[in-house]
Amino acid sequence: MAHIFSVEIHKFLGHKIRLAEEGKNRAVKGDDEKTRRYFEGRLFELNTMRQYLNEKIDLKNWRYY
Repeated sequence: MAHIFSVEIHKFLGHKIRLAEEGKNRAVKGDDEKTRRYFEGRLFELNTMRQYLNEKIDLKNWRYY
């Protein structure tokens, strides 16, 4: 069984990534370079955190005692 806190963290990061992607897309459409760069940095941070969790915490085989 997956560790519930790890699952919730993954859900939280996924939600924040979707919001950042939407913000970046709005900035691209509005030709707002400063905001686009902000969201690109935000996406980099969030994806880095998610990648770390995927490498260090295996949700499928995690045993909760």
